[in-house]
Amino acid sequence: MTQRGARGRVLVVEDDAISADLMEAVVEREGFTAVKCHSAAEARVAFAAQRPVAVLLDWVLPDAPGTEVCRELRAQDPVVTIIFVSGRNDETSIARGLDAGADGFVTKPVREGELVARLEAQLRKTSRLTGRAAGAPAQTNHRLAFGALEIDLKAREVYVSGKLKKLGPLQYRLLEYLARNAGVAVSRNQILNEVYGIAADVGTDRVDVLVQRLRQKLGAYPDTGGHIIAHPGYGYSLERRAPAARA
Repeated sequence: MTQRGARGRVLVVEDDAISADLMEAVVEREGFTAVKCHSAAEARVAFAAQRPVAVLLDWVLPDAPGTEVCRELRAQDPVVTIIFVSGRNDETSIARGLDAGADGFVTKPVREGELVARLEAQLRKTSRLTGRAAGAPAQTNHRLAFGALEIDLKAREVYVSGKLKKLGPLQYRLLEYLARNAGVAVSRNQILNEVYGIAADVGTDRVDVLVQRLRQKLGAYPDTGGHIIAHPGYGYSLERRAPAARA
């Protein structure tokens, strides 16, 4: 068993004492130190003082919306893991949360296994090495490049042939996820889990609609890789083919 506190601090921002105590017990069992806050004001002070590796954030706080707090914390630390703990899992709320800078959602009532799995998955992403295997897309100065398609990971901006494309938060999240796994087919359930931040098997039709909207936003561009490929009955992948050499 990992020693308590060995893995850093997790900020638990929750005004309900029972929920806060449950999350405290779960994260400390996993080797973290929980720092409980019951308001946005407490969270702001604790975040600056404690520099946590992750934040479990309630959607509704007594003195500010959770989305407002999320934006503030994300502006201070672009890589800290932030997970909303909320009774909401509708697409509008998920989009608002992701747009505010969250990494995912855990729905209430909190299930311990789901909370641990979500926290661990997001922390693995944060700590993932920047080096990539041979044939993987180039990543320079926080950018992923696939021919005419470029993704600025730091600015969360997407360009096609040098032109900025305005994507919604879920559309951007999907494209980034496919880009980070370029050349690998990911299932609709994986997309629900990684892009929407919700459990699988809660309506995979929304994934197909999201892909369709993303394709429309990106539009047509030269056949140099970076296109979204459908895998019928399974999911999608992003083409990783390198641009053709110039004559």
